[in-house]
Amino acid sequence: MQSGLQINRQLASMFAPDDPSLADYQNLQATFGGNQVIMLVYDDPNLMSQAGLHRCRKWTHQVESLEAVTGVLSVAKLVEVFAYLRPKLPFSSDDSIALFDPEDELAQEFRELFAGYTHSRDESTSAIVAMLGPDNIQGTLTDFRQIVAQMNTTRPLAKATLVGEPILLQDAFDLILADGRRLAIGTISLLALVILVTLGDIRVVVLSAISITWSTLATRSTMVLLGIELSLVSAVLIAIVAVIVVAAVMHLGIRRRSGVSTIQTIGLLAIPITVTCLTDAAGFASLLVSGVRPVQQFGIMTAVASLAVLASLAVFAPAILSWPDRLRIGSRKDACLPGRTSDLLRRTVRMSLRHRSSLGIAMLLVILVCGLHVATLTTNTSFLQNFRSDSEIATVYRRVEERLGGAGVTDIVLPAPNAITPEYLDRVLAFEQRLRDLRVGTDGQAQLSKVLSLADADAVAAKVSFLSFVTPDVRLAGMRAAIPEFAQALLTFPASPAKSTRRSLRIMLRSDEAMSGPNKADLSRAITHELAAFAARNRFTDSDRPRLTGYSVLMSNLVASLIRDQWRALGLACVLVGTLLWLATGNWRETLAALLVNTLPIVVVLSLMGLLGGQLDLGSAMIGAVSIGMSIDGSVHFLTGYHRRRRSGSSTHDAAVDSATDLGLPIVLASLALVVGFGVLVTSPFVPTATFGLLVAATLAASTVANLTLLPAMVVWCTSQECTVTVPRGESESDASEPDTDTSGPETKV
Repeated sequence: MQSGLQINRQLASMFAPDDPSLADYQNLQATFGGNQVIMLVYDDPNLMSQAGLHRCRKWTHQVESLEAVTGVLSVAKLVEVFAYLRPKLPFSSDDSIALFDPEDELAQEFRELFAGYTHSRDESTSAIVAMLGPDNIQGTLTDFRQIVAQMNTTRPLAKATLVGEPILLQDAFDLILADGRRLAIGTISLLALVILVTLGDIRVVVLSAISITWSTLATRSTMVLLGIELSLVSAVLIAIVAVIVVAAVMHLGIRRRSGVSTIQTIGLLAIPITVTCLTDAAGFASLLVSGVRPVQQFGIMTAVASLAVLASLAVFAPAILSWPDRLRIGSRKDACLPGRTSDLLRRTVRMSLRHRSSLGIAMLLVILVCGLHVATLTTNTSFLQNFRSDSEIATVYRRVEERLGGAGVTDIVLPAPNAITPEYLDRVLAFEQRLRDLRVGTDGQAQLSKVLSLADADAVAAKVSFLSFVTPDVRLAGMRAAIPEFAQALLTFPASPAKSTRRSLRIMLRSDEAMSGPNKADLSRAITHELAAFAARNRFTDSDRPRLTGYSVLMSNLVASLIRDQWRALGLACVLVGTLLWLATGNWRETLAALLVNTLPIVVVLSLMGLLGGQLDLGSAMIGAVSIGMSIDGSVHFLTGYHRRRRSGSSTHDAAVDSATDLGLPIVLASLALVVGFGVLVTSPFVPTATFGLLVAATLAASTVANLTLLPAMVVWCTSQECTVTVPRGESESDASEPDTDTSGPETKV
C-alpha cells in the first residue's frame, strides 16, 4: 500500500486552500497564464554581435519549444521588438542589427531598459527569461537541464546555468529526498552502534530493526489511507522513527541486562514507555495548529509513527527479549551509572534539593527572560538561505546576481482600464520610479534591482517619431505582435476592441535572492506601503485592488506563518503532554513542574541561537512542540520511579535522590540515542533540516541534565512533603539535604 505514497512538489501545496496569499498567487496564474520565471543564464562576450545573436536565437527557440513555457524574453526577442521601432526600408541591403547600433540613442536606451533582465550591463552575460504555466513543471525542468548540458558541452565557456524559484524549490525537494535516505542509513547505523557499545545485546538491536521497519511501513501505509502526500519535511520519517524506537528500547535493554526477567521488565516499563510514546505523539500532533500544510502533514506523520512504535514494541518486545542470554555480548551489569558518577549525581541532586526554592525562582525568571528574547528574534524568509553557502545552488545564485542583479522575482498586479491611456501609463511610471527609489534595511542597501512593465517599453516606443502620434494601445498591440506570449504575460488584452473587459497590468520586480531576512521583510513592507498609497491615490475598490504576489511573497508568508504558529504549537503541546502526564501521575503540581523544567532548555537553546546570530527558520520554528514531547520522556521515567519509592515508604527527599540516581544510566543512554539520532541531521545540506537536528539534539541533551537534577528539586518543592533525609554512610552531613519541614498537603498517589 505504501507504494501509492506520492510527493507533491508544488509550492501551492504548502498552503491552506483558503490562504489569502495563495488566492492572490492563483489569481496571477488565472490572469496571465504563466507566472513562474526561470532564467537560463550564460556568458557570451560577443553577445551583441551577429554570432552572439545567432546563438541566443538558437537557444531561445529551444526554450520556446518546451511544453510548459508560455513566454520567453531574451536578447533575440528584443531584436525583433526593436525592429518594430526601427523598421528597415523596403529592399534595403543593410544587414546590420538596429538594436546593436552604438550610435543610436534609442537603441542604447532600449538595451538599458532590459539591462539586468535579459543581459548584464556590460553585455557579456545573457539571460533567456522563460515564463512557465502551471502544468508539467517537473518535466519541463528536466528539459531545461538537458538544454543547459548541451550548451555547456558545445560551448564550455558559456557556463550555462538555471536560476529561479521553481529551480530552488525542485532542488530543495531533490536534496531532501536524497538526504532522507542518507540520514536514515546514518541514523540507524549510529544508533545500532550505540546499542552494541553501551548494552552489548544483539536482541535489542534486532528488536530495534524490526520495530523501525514495521513502524515505518505502518506509518507510510496510514499516510496513503489518509491521502497525505510526502512534502518538504517528510523525507526524515525513517530517521525520526529510528530515534523514537531506540529511545524506548534502551530502557528495556538496560533492565534486561541488569538481570530482570522479560516479564518483570515489561511489567516495570509498560506504563512509562506507553506514556512516553503518547507524549511523543502529542508533541508532534500539536503541529497541526500550523497553517503550513507540510508542517501539518509532518505532525500527522510523526504522531502516527509514535503510535506505531508503541504497537510494534507491544507486539515484538516480549518475544525477542525472551531469546537466550547467549545473544548478549559481555557480562551482566547493573543498570546504574559507575560508582563515582553515581555519587556525583547523588550529591548534585541533594544540593539542588537543598536550594530548591532558589532554583525554582531562578528557573521561572530564566524562562521569562529567554522567552521574551526569543519573541524578538528575526526571521529568515530567504529561501536561498535554506542551502549552505558553499552549495552549488548558492554559488550559482551569487554568480548570477553579481552579473545580472537580483534573481528573486516578485509581481505586482494593477487594475488597468479597457483603453490604456497616456495618463494611466504616466501614473504607472511614476509609481515604478517610487519603487526604484526605495532604500530600506539596517544599512539602507535593501532595494529592488529591477522594476519592469510594458509601461516602460511603451515609454521608449513613444519616442519613435511615427509612433508618438498613435495611442498607447496601438503601440502595445505592436509589441504583442512581436512578442505575443510575453506581452500577454504582462498585460491582459481585450478579446475585441469593442468589448469592455476588466484588464490587468503586471509589474515584475527583481531583488537579491540572498538578501537577509530582516532586509527582505523591510523591503516587502515598503513595497506594500507604496502599493497602498498608489491604490488610495487612484481610488481603487477592495474588489479591484492592486495585489503584491509571486514566489518571493509566498515564501515569506510561508515562513512568517510558521513562526507565528510556533507558540500556538508549543502551547498546545504543553496542554496535551501535560494532560497525559497528569493522568499518569494524578498530581497537577508535579505535572506543572515537569513542563516548566522541560520548557527551560527549549527557550534557553533558542535564545542562545539568537545571541550567536541565528534566525528563526523552517527548522527552528518546530523544535518547541517536538522537543517538549520527547524531552518529557525522562520526566515520565523519573516520576514513575519517584512514586514507586514513595509508596514503599521513602521520604520525598530520599525518593527523589534514589530515583534520579537509579534512572541515571537509562535516561542518559536513552537521551544519548535521541541526541545521536537527531545529531545526524546536522550533516544535511538543507539548512532547516540541519538546524532542526542541531537544536533538538541540544535541547534534549540539556533536558537530560534538567530531568536528573532540576526536576527532583522542583517535584519536592511542589509536593512539599515533610521528610527526613538519611545521610549515607561515608557522606558528610554537609552533603546531605536539609529535612523537609513543609506540610502544605498530602501526597498524591499514582
